[in-house]
Amino acid sequence: MTLPVLGIDVSKKQFHVVLIGAAGRTPAHAFANRAAGFVQLAAWLQRQDATCVHACLEATGSYGEELARFLHQAGHRVSVVNPRQIRAFADSQLARNKTDPLDAGLIARFCQAHRPPAWSPPPPEVAELEALVRRLDALEEMRQQEANRLEVARPSVQPSIAEHLAFLQQQIATTQQAIRDHFDSHPDLRARRDLLVSIPGIAEKTAAKLLAEIPQLEQ
Repeated sequence: MTLPVLGIDVSKKQFHVVLIGAAGRTPAHAFANRAAGFVQLAAWLQRQDATCVHACLEATGSYGEELARFLHQAGHRVSVVNPRQIRAFADSQLARNKTDPLDAGLIARFCQAHRPPAWSPPPPEVAELEALVRRLDALEEMRQQEANRLEVARPSVQPSIAEHLAFLQQQIATTQQAIRDHFDSHPDLRARRDLLVSIPGIAEKTAAKLLAEIPQLEQ
């Protein structure tokens, strides 16, 4: 049985959906990108007699992760696709205008045409590693920003920046240790990291990023 498709365009605060099924195509609908919005989406799908859909959304970092997990747990088929695939499909459709509702329809048509493979949420230990790695990246970015500010700061604010830099450095060290402890607590994950580190040019930090962001790396 061919499932109806649900195109989803996700942003930080809301997401737009377009459903294409046997009854045709719905207008775009918007929902809040939080738990209450997910429940409203589920109720809306029920009203459309869409008890099981093939939902498709772009890989947009953390914005769509909870929604994808919610739909997967509800029994829907979920695909999380590379945004470049959607852009290439848009070019093939000569699509020029870009709004969230239009993008949701474009993603739905892409899903209908290509039926991308199903996505599964990463195991809990990988999701935890992902959170730690992303936090480390954010802390290191903040440290670099503060270091840049210190170079041009007036003497009156230099102590404040230096104090913040010291705090960030401590947080970075704590997070790095948390990542090491996490690997030590999960032998399978540690073995995969050690295998990656055995490749010339890949250090522990890069290995952790690869395992966090590409859970199906072996494939």
